Amino acid sequence: MSRRMIVRPSDTRNNRVEPFEVFTRPQRSLPARISGLVLRLRAEITTAAVLLLAWLWLTGLVDGWPVTTAFGELITGPPDTPDDTGPATVGGLLLSALVIALLVGAMFTVPRSRRFVVRRGWAVMSRHRLRAVFVERRVMNYTGNLPVIVWARPTAVGERVWLVLRAGIELGDIERNLDYIASGCWGRAARAEARRSMTALVVVDVVRRDPLSSGPAVVSPIPHVVPAPVPVLEGA
Repeated sequence: MSRRMIVRPSDTRNNRVEPFEVFTRPQRSLPARISGLVLRLRAEITTAAVLLLAWLWLTGLVDGWPVTTAFGELITGPPDTPDDTGPATVGGLLLSALVIALLVGAMFTVPRSRRFVVRRGWAVMSRHRLRAVFVERRVMNYTGNLPVIVWARPTAVGERVWLVLRAGIELGDIERNLDYIASGCWGRAARAEARRSMTALVVVDVVRRDPLSSGPAVVSPIPHVVPAPVPVLEGA
């Protein structure tokens, strides 16, 4: 009578299946992807367009100035023929770039304008960093759609970002990742709150500074106003 024996290998590590994640993204058309990219980079595109238009306008404005031709001749040398407009063109381009650089430098020199630009820059940076945190922490629905970042503006303590939650995302998904949002946006803390009128509209506050912790301490005048208690004499 034969006997069948089943031999199992002692090393079962090769047969073990490691857990893995299946991550899917929705199929979007090329116009939709371009529209989303333009929407995310609207601040950078607007700034670049304004600088380019200012540069072209200044180039046409200073093209006929004598200082423009002299500046161009200083760079490229005297013209070869009387009809040669090369030095004037080069001088206009360089002089326009120099004027724009001086204006930008003056903008960062004046305290009021410097604070405005720096705080707006932090708000734009927070939008991009917040989206990066959503991607890394999988704050999305099952089809891979992220919350829509509508707007961001600076506040007295940091930045405030408005979000519109898609179907399948709730406020708890944002609140569970507040520590990651604070560190990802290079802030001290982060808070999230949903609007009562529409819970899909969520406000995220990125806290960077505490106004109460800066500056000299405020001394309370109460100890100087309230009289000290009079001790009661024994036997009185």
